[in-house]
Amino acid sequence: MQKFLKNHVFSLLAWIVILVISVVALPNVSALTRAHSTISLPSSVQSEVANHLEARWTKTKKNTHEIGIVFNKEHGKLTAADKEAIDNTVAELKANKSKYGIKSMQAPNDNAASKKLLKSDDGTTWLVQLNVSKNHGTIEHINKQLSKAAKTSGVRTYVTGADILTDDFSSSIQEGIKKTELITVVFIFIVLVIVFRSPIVPLISLLTVGVSFLVSFSIVTNLVQTANFPFSNFTQVFMIIVLFGIGTDYNILLYDKFKENLGKGMTVKEAERNALRVAGKTILYSGSSILIGFSALGLAKFSIYQSATGVAVGVAVLLIVLLTLNPFFMAVLGRKMFWPVKEFSGETESKLWHGIARGSLKHAFLALVLTAVIAVPFTMMYQNKLNYDDAAEISDSTPSKKGLLLIQKHFSKGMAEPTYIYIQSKHKMDNETYMKLLDELIGKYSKLQNVDFAAGVTRPYGEKINQLYVNNQMKTVNSGVNQVVSGLDKLEAGSNKITAGAVRLKTGAQTLSSGSSQLESGSEELASGTDRLASGSSRLYSGAGSLRAGTYTLYAGLNSLSQQLSAQLSSSSQSQIQQLQAALPKINSGIQELNSALGSNSSVDVSQLTTNLSNVASQAQTIGTQLSAAGNTLETLKSSLSSAGSTSLSDSDKAAMLAEYNAAAKKAGLNDAQIAAMDAALNSVLSSVESKVTSQTASLTSSLTSSLQSIGQNIEAAGDADKSLGTSLKGISGQASTLSGLLSQVKTLKSSVQELASASNVALPGAVTALNKLDSGLEQVQSAAKEGASGAGQLYTGANSLYSGLGSLNSGIGSLQSGESQLTSGAKQLTSGSDKLSSGAGKLASGNKKITKGLGTASTGLKQGGSYLKGLQKSAAAETFYIPKSALKDKQIKQSIKTYLSPDKKSAYIMVVFKSDPSGNKATNQAQNLTQIAKKSFKGTKLANAQVAAGGQSSHIQDTRQTASGDFTRTAAIMIIGIGIALMFVTRSLLQPIYIMLTLLIAYISSLSINQWLVKPMLGHDKLAWNVPFFSFIMIIALGVDYSIFLMTRYRELQKADPQASPSSTILHAAGIIGTVVISAIIILGGTFAALIPSGIPTLIEVATTVIIGLLILMFLLPITLPALVKLTYEGLNFDFWRKSKPKHSAETA
Repeated sequence: MQKFLKNHVFSLLAWIVILVISVVALPNVSALTRAHSTISLPSSVQSEVANHLEARWTKTKKNTHEIGIVFNKEHGKLTAADKEAIDNTVAELKANKSKYGIKSMQAPNDNAASKKLLKSDDGTTWLVQLNVSKNHGTIEHINKQLSKAAKTSGVRTYVTGADILTDDFSSSIQEGIKKTELITVVFIFIVLVIVFRSPIVPLISLLTVGVSFLVSFSIVTNLVQTANFPFSNFTQVFMIIVLFGIGTDYNILLYDKFKENLGKGMTVKEAERNALRVAGKTILYSGSSILIGFSALGLAKFSIYQSATGVAVGVAVLLIVLLTLNPFFMAVLGRKMFWPVKEFSGETESKLWHGIARGSLKHAFLALVLTAVIAVPFTMMYQNKLNYDDAAEISDSTPSKKGLLLIQKHFSKGMAEPTYIYIQSKHKMDNETYMKLLDELIGKYSKLQNVDFAAGVTRPYGEKINQLYVNNQMKTVNSGVNQVVSGLDKLEAGSNKITAGAVRLKTGAQTLSSGSSQLESGSEELASGTDRLASGSSRLYSGAGSLRAGTYTLYAGLNSLSQQLSAQLSSSSQSQIQQLQAALPKINSGIQELNSALGSNSSVDVSQLTTNLSNVASQAQTIGTQLSAAGNTLETLKSSLSSAGSTSLSDSDKAAMLAEYNAAAKKAGLNDAQIAAMDAALNSVLSSVESKVTSQTASLTSSLTSSLQSIGQNIEAAGDADKSLGTSLKGISGQASTLSGLLSQVKTLKSSVQELASASNVALPGAVTALNKLDSGLEQVQSAAKEGASGAGQLYTGANSLYSGLGSLNSGIGSLQSGESQLTSGAKQLTSGSDKLSSGAGKLASGNKKITKGLGTASTGLKQGGSYLKGLQKSAAAETFYIPKSALKDKQIKQSIKTYLSPDKKSAYIMVVFKSDPSGNKATNQAQNLTQIAKKSFKGTKLANAQVAAGGQSSHIQDTRQTASGDFTRTAAIMIIGIGIALMFVTRSLLQPIYIMLTLLIAYISSLSINQWLVKPMLGHDKLAWNVPFFSFIMIIALGVDYSIFLMTRYRELQKADPQASPSSTILHAAGIIGTVVISAIIILGGTFAALIPSGIPTLIEVATTVIIGLLILMFLLPITLPALVKLTYEGLNFDFWRKSKPKHSAETA
């Protein structure tokens, strides 16, 4: 047991058990790294607020990965076949959403907006946007699954997105760590072999450091898994670098002291104890300072800075392992640790450090001035321009990075990573008031210099919907105004016409009133005339009856005459002719007597009939004129008139005429046969007359009937018919005159008789010839008698019609008398209405002038308003958004509201796509200015109190920059203060910690400046990664403090060993001794950090180069500044530091 305790076997066993437990308990590092690869920002920053709003807003985005699938034609544009193949792939994804964990999806052909936004202008690239549930699996699994599903024949396909890029970054770091681990182990082994010239020491050193790393890393990862301990992609790699770097340094320090003690002749046990006491003290001091420095990072607010706290855990475990496990190997192996070395010399001084320190001590002030002169330009030249694009950390050959580059190439650079402005209100925003405010903000964003386009609820495609803007709506308004103005002008012109018409109406109404008065008077006259017409019509009706009876008698007589003539001519015509020949002388005598008798008799008097007919015709004409003037309508007068009067001789007239003729014949001595023959001749003449009278009477009767029928239709037509009646009656009068003319033929007969009397005396000798002619004439008389009988029949028929028509005329005249009273009443009403019409027309004319004036004023006003509206339409003020309520139901607007407003309509987002790289300074600086623009735009409106936050890559980077920058300053101050306090305890001085920290800061700033010059030729870009300054700072400060403590601890040890020695000589000796250790440590650490370069991760490469440069600067700067400052502090400007008699200056007094 004593031997076990003496050889520290229990320590070995304990660490073996701890190591086994640590390895067994080690969680899945790859999955843990991926799960904590995303940078966590304080919940108060804009991008985190935006994420919170987004997560509360919609389930389709909550707890999802935003992923893009890029379809690209490498050479030329996408063909129709390519597009069809892409559509098939998209359809397959849509059909299997649950299989791929897709919550929402937008493809190029989904709608007009997606066609514009997701198809490149050059026709080579299409983009599909997905939201995939995080619960579907790891991002690595999702990436592999979608990459396989997206493969499309004929085109290149890439799956990309912020989370996929981060995952690929984590994978790259994991691959880089594997390379770094191997390179670090090999490099440290080689360096240790060179330093100790033994293969055993390097193995023991690597073993102890490896145990400390595995144990500490298991502790850290389990704390991450169980207690959410800070962790990031860089935690593991920096634990490896720091632990293997400083662990090796500490081992060198310890092993060197152990070797030195063995060289002094100490036993293994004594050498071990002394080494643990002396070197272990230095290790504890140095390690404690580093531990304090990295532990201070736990007070940082930024997760990436906090994640370096894991290094503090590693340092704590490292110190325990080195001071408990190394004693086992030293006690057990002893001198064999350094095999094959057999001679153990004491400490060797570094000629480099001794020479530099000697020169600095000799010219201390000048050395410090030269140091400042060299360091200040580096400090002034440093520009804090950093690259916050994490995608730059990924190789361009990575598929997700290729997809990102294709999007940036074929779309706007900001298309792959837009900025989202989230606006949350307490009220619904799907109305004109709020949408107008949102549109104004979108418009302001669109006009910003670096903005490609801004899309929102009122501009879903990134462009205005013209129908929703006043200037477009003003076109319709102006068109309407023009039409109204034109209409008003027409109304004004029409109103003028109305005024003129009203004046004319007034005049016409007055004329109408006058005419209606005349009508009233005329209607009274019409009543009187109608009475007379009725009386005359009754008499006419009575005469028509007589005419009908006489006509029938004539018809019967003619028929009888025709029969008698026929009988006589057929049976005894020859006998009669012979008798006539015998009686010719007597006939001649009779003719003379007849001539005498005719000469003494009067003609038939028909003048009374003619006078009566003329009177009736005159009255009818007067009635017709009055009816036409009345202008009113009789409703019905449908009777007809068959005959207007007799156009032939009455029976009494014919009888009187024959009686007079027979009396004359008897006086002439004619016998009955002769008288009968003469009667027959006379009747033939009368028959011809009767035929003509009948024909003309029928014609006149038809005219009268037609005229009287039209009376029944209306008053005005009745007037016209009465006029026609009058005319017809006059015609009848004219026919009566014709009868007078026929009677005049009788007179001619008398004359012919006279001539016959004269001629009979001469023509008697030719009597026979005359009688023959008489025979022929009798035949003609017989034919005429027949015709006369036929005509008499027609005359009878006409007489019947005339009689019937006159009955209808009497009935119609009765209706006329009834309508005439209504006409008189209407005429009176017309007179009254005409007066009112005249008065109203006057008022209309007067009032319409005012209307016309008002229309003119309105037209002028509208023209002025139209001119203003046209000017307004062309002005900037007309570019105002206005959406009618009806437009909210439009399909396009409803889709836009669904896309850009939350389900409760109280939140909205605006998508802003920058022209420049969204990860560049220009876009990131501008991203969060969008929030200020929004708040300024909403000031004084209903959205004045709305919560506004900017999300997206640019905003996230800006928040990262601000958080990292602010927290860097704060964390650096904490770290410096913590290390400074530790240095005060180590150095027992107040000034020395300041000297050390100033030296380290000079090395840090100078290394960053130099690395800025190297990064472009090395990596091809002119900016350092954003986290390089921080990681470089903690490494250079922590490791630099380590070396400073080495130097100052040895300085104190030598000072205690030789109190009489001057500070200058003591620091010079300490620098020479520690220089070897520090140079070896710097080589080892430099090599360890150099192992990061093959990782291919720009951040690790830049950190490595910065730290290596910083270590190289410290390798020369520490032996210059610290000796010079110690000399100036404790000895002043006296350069004769070699004199032993100089008064002693104790470090404790500083």
